[in-house]
Amino acid sequence: MTGQDRTPYAQSGHYGRRAWWAMCKWIWGAGAGRLAHLALMQSSPASRRFGRVNAALVVLTVAGCWLWLSGWHAVRVLPGTVDGEALTPSGKGWLLLALASGEAPARVGPPRAGHTVSWWWNPPRALLGSVLAFVGGLVLAWLLLAILRTGVERSLRRRYRGQERLAAAVRYSTAWALPLIPAGLILLPLPICRLAAVAGWPVQPPETFLYVPAAVVAAFGLLMWWFGLIRTASTVPVRTRGRVVLFCGLSMPLIAAALAAGSFVALLRLQDLLARMLQLQW
Repeated sequence: MTGQDRTPYAQSGHYGRRAWWAMCKWIWGAGAGRLAHLALMQSSPASRRFGRVNAALVVLTVAGCWLWLSGWHAVRVLPGTVDGEALTPSGKGWLLLALASGEAPARVGPPRAGHTVSWWWNPPRALLGSVLAFVGGLVLAWLLLAILRTGVERSLRRRYRGQERLAAAVRYSTAWALPLIPAGLILLPLPICRLAAVAGWPVQPPETFLYVPAAVVAAFGLLMWWFGLIRTASTVPVRTRGRVVLFCGLSMPLIAAALAAGSFVALLRLQDLLARMLQLQW
């Protein structure tokens, strides 16, 4: 049978930063016994608040990174031709931040991409995308948690349903989504690297130095979240364990990947559509 939430976060009596951080470390260091204990805890105000706080932190990071990393445009020119675009914008809000010299134009990307002669940024377009990313991120986070909770409940055999098994564990597992925050922060210097390449600065850090560690940190967090869900699902009764582990280990990652990819593509297209309506296009 399931019981009340007796985690340190719930028993602290307050939900401040210290209690939140202590709970994150409690989750990250959870062993088999702690996970089995956590799986039997029912949903509580503490677990719901913990899940909302973590989701909000990740979504705010995504929105902030989108604000800084979107709205950029590089004008590339092939020898003697224009690479299918105008050299100057036709829309509003564009700022010219870097202009390569005619004698030695800088390159961004492979040689076949042509010479990058100017680097532009549109703050209103970036702000528009950031707002869309924030709203879309909140909806996506709520949808993923709802699917995870419902899927776990449906995966249990009928005799175990209605007991709120794994209800608190699902929300507390969002602590493993927090590595996405430093992964996003690592990418923040990316426009500076491209600006340095276009302007011909003496120091031009390769973009690989940012992509690789960001991917490693994000992959670590997502893999540990996936592994933690499988370990927690393995604590349910043997008669229903296989179905729950299958959902957490296979079905849920595929659903999450499909929803995240679809949301990203939809966000890009919606941002482009609204930018055209507001005359913020290139």
